[in-house]
Amino acid sequence: MSLDNPLKSRIIRDASISILIYALPVILMFAWFAYKGEKPWLKPSKTVQSSQNKLNF
Repeated sequence: MSLDNPLKSRIIRDASISILIYALPVILMFAWFAYKGEKPWLKPSKTVQSSQNKLNF
């Protein structure tokens, strides 16, 4: 079964838009890190204590 050219081009266009929308937040995050000069993956993160650990029963 062969696809028509208009259908094939619509599928390719829609897939390209979907990939762009999916990847855009990651691309923007790395662009922001490059702009600010930050490299959070090189620093160990601080541990956050939950509020339950602070309660004394």
